[in-house]
Amino acid sequence: MDRPSPHQFPWARAGSIGLAPLAGYSDPPMRLLCFEYGADFAVTEMVSAEGLVRGGEASRHLLERLPGEGPVGVQLFGSDPAVLARAAAIAAQTGPAFIDLNFGCPVRKVIRQGAGAALMRDIDLMRRIAEAVVATAALPVTAKIRSGWSEADKNYVEAGRALEEAGCSAVTLHPRFRTQGFAGPADWTHLASLREALSIPVIASGDVTGLDSYRRIIGITGCEVVMIGRGAFGRPWIFDDIREGLRTGAEPQRPLAERAAAIIRLARMEADWKGERQAVVEMRKHYRWFLRGIPGARDYRARLSAAETLAQVEAVISELAAQME
Repeated sequence: MDRPSPHQFPWARAGSIGLAPLAGYSDPPMRLLCFEYGADFAVTEMVSAEGLVRGGEASRHLLERLPGEGPVGVQLFGSDPAVLARAAAIAAQTGPAFIDLNFGCPVRKVIRQGAGAALMRDIDLMRRIAEAVVATAALPVTAKIRSGWSEADKNYVEAGRALEEAGCSAVTLHPRFRTQGFAGPADWTHLASLREALSIPVIASGDVTGLDSYRRIIGITGCEVVMIGRGAFGRPWIFDDIREGLRTGAEPQRPLAERAAAIIRLARMEADWKGERQAVVEMRKHYRWFLRGIPGARDYRARLSAAETLAQVEAVISELAAQME
């Protein structure tokens, strides 16, 4: 018998678009930038339940948020129901908007712990984890799953029903199998099937990169809420662009000056958050995304990757913007 969800997911409304949890990317500066460009909600990088319970500083740091951020959910991963329940209670004390359970990460070091997508092979344990967290957290609890471990183990409907029965408020489906990782096209028909099978909201994700793919995923799946992950890399304004495109029929073209300003703003926020040296190093993964399609971008990316100070980063970006103008 289905258990009613004790808390509704308040962003389960037509047109709601969130920033997906992205290990190494969805930190507070990136989230804040996306909120400034219209994201309705966001999710933290995945946080180890074991790390939180043991008092790990790195795990606790992932719970922190910047002033100005909108609603942020904390994503937890692990495989022990009791530990995840304790971790959810710790996370709830920091004031997140909701708790999200990771049952979809395909990364080997997570799988080895019996966590992430490994739980797609143990639906009973997945259910018990969700039940324990729902019983503990006085917040909406959501979960992210995959289509299954492999094509031969397609069980996303079974997993979704178990999570609904456990009291989850919403389920996000990344419609790829664990064996696919992030390769190959996402199968949006899986989202449509899951939405038809559940009474709680199903959040669509996978391969949403702009207005056209947003329209298609909504049309194919019937889902009202969409989560954008890699589509926001180098395009934190994708949220506003989709809404503007729906209003006018075409996505706006962001000028290079705005791209340059966004890179510099993100670099400065990262420096304030992590310290200048670490921020300058970690910003390197962002440049290829922000500079896509710009003539001569390869040379500028090389110079940015060689930069050792924030001032050097700003100088290269300003030179690029001036040249393109």
